[in-house]
Amino acid sequence: MPERLILGIDIGGTKTAVSLSACDRYREPRVQILGRTSFATEPEAGFPAAWEKITAAAGELLAAQGCHRGERWPEAVGISCGGPLNSAEGVILNPPHLPGWVNIPLVRLAEEAFGIPAFLENDAKAGALVEWKLGAGIGTKSLIFATMGTGFGSGLILDGRLLQGPTFTAGEIGHVRLHDDGPTGFGKAGSVEGFISGSGIAKLCALRESEWQQAGDPPAWLAAGESPDAGHLAALARAGDPHARRLYTEVGRHLGQCLANLIDLLNPECIVLGSIFVRAEDLLRPSMEAVIAAEALPSARAACRIVPAASGEAIGDLAACLTAAAGLGIELALLPAADQAPVLAQLDRLMTRHPALAPCRADILAVYRTLVDSYLNGGKLLTAGNGGSAADAEHIVGELMKSFRLPRPIAGEAQLQGALPALSLTGHPALATAWQNDADAAWTFAQILNGLGEARDCLLLLSTSGNSANLIHAAHTARRRGIRVLGLLGRGGGRLAPLCDAAIIAPGSDTDEIQEYHLPIYHCLCAMLETRFFDPQVQAGP
Repeated sequence: MPERLILGIDIGGTKTAVSLSACDRYREPRVQILGRTSFATEPEAGFPAAWEKITAAAGELLAAQGCHRGERWPEAVGISCGGPLNSAEGVILNPPHLPGWVNIPLVRLAEEAFGIPAFLENDAKAGALVEWKLGAGIGTKSLIFATMGTGFGSGLILDGRLLQGPTFTAGEIGHVRLHDDGPTGFGKAGSVEGFISGSGIAKLCALRESEWQQAGDPPAWLAAGESPDAGHLAALARAGDPHARRLYTEVGRHLGQCLANLIDLLNPECIVLGSIFVRAEDLLRPSMEAVIAAEALPSARAACRIVPAASGEAIGDLAACLTAAAGLGIELALLPAADQAPVLAQLDRLMTRHPALAPCRADILAVYRTLVDSYLNGGKLLTAGNGGSAADAEHIVGELMKSFRLPRPIAGEAQLQGALPALSLTGHPALATAWQNDADAAWTFAQILNGLGEARDCLLLLSTSGNSANLIHAAHTARRRGIRVLGLLGRGGGRLAPLCDAAIIAPGSDTDEIQEYHLPIYHCLCAMLETRFFDPQVQAGP
């Protein structure tokens, strides 16, 4: 497959980066950054000066990568920039960290400069796409990504789609007032951005310095003539400086307040935090989690995990790339490492034989990806269900633990086959009946999981209603232990769906009809996994 090149431009209030990336959904990494360059944005010098630097840097990068018009040339330009902006019209409106950049028609300028389509997206929204498709949020349907950089913005993935809003400002949590007064961020005193962004932390530090001095307890850095930024304060805190530690504890509390509100309001499966949180999670998490535990709804809190961005420092380049990929309709998140067309062929076969399952395609891929990640990390699959679904749970184990459609030879073992580790929680009658005789039967699966489950495992729950109490208890137990929960459900997913990291909800209204769809779905999943791990064509790569 020929490479698909994308020119990326990531514009921040402090620095700007220009990158060239290659995209291929069948290779790992699915986005390969071929080259990049960065420089100070210096927004105070005005947009024309910055744009001149951007186009010059892009020209040099393309030449260095052997790109020439008419020969090897990018398909599109992706631009990631802080908001507010209008993605549909390709116009930067008035970002607070780019003073004077008002109503800049950036897409038109980029298309004129490079002769290819250009696409513009808010950096937080583009970051949400990166973490959802390639990073910490793989397999989720509802995710919040927060930049936590120079500013504090967020992108919202809810029920499987990126929210924009009529003015493209959905997710501007940085502008929300957190307290009546406090550091100014996003043009508002006491705002989220004023307390927990990079610029806000510096301002909060200045406020606290004044208070500490008046109390006769000045921080040591003042005597040294320093004005530490967020990174320097983190280093001081880790070195034991009491004032820096108190400051980061306070920032963590404000972050917890912000996230508790988001958890209650939007009920996300996952919140991904970038930049400062990636570098200072150890300083922020304790006070953040204490506030969330005290303020967020228990059920919503239990269903949400809070993690640092997996894309790290590359997120800006990836955000610009995915902005253009989305505009071109390039799907980059279908398959994990080493997967090739034969895996997708199994899914295509299912769609051909059962057209009613077409709406489940993305969810089947999400479940598959989660299972592959678990197996690659030494995990196993645990299954559970009731009645006919209990039989299906055992059936799945049988397909994974021995040859299904492909031979699974083991070198030097003529009588054995390759296996993907799987256990059914329904298959322990002595333990189950002993537990049910002595304790609450609804906790049977949870107790067995308690003994067998490990954090790298996955738990697949099969339920036509999604409301079985014993499966719900098992899901909560799994989440508390860091075990990823998957669902093969029906009737809208019931109470189990929000507890799942990924869930497939089969069509149908009657139990037997839903189970009739469950069978080809899990056969497809087993075939995809077998192809991924035992097909010589996949193992050899393209």
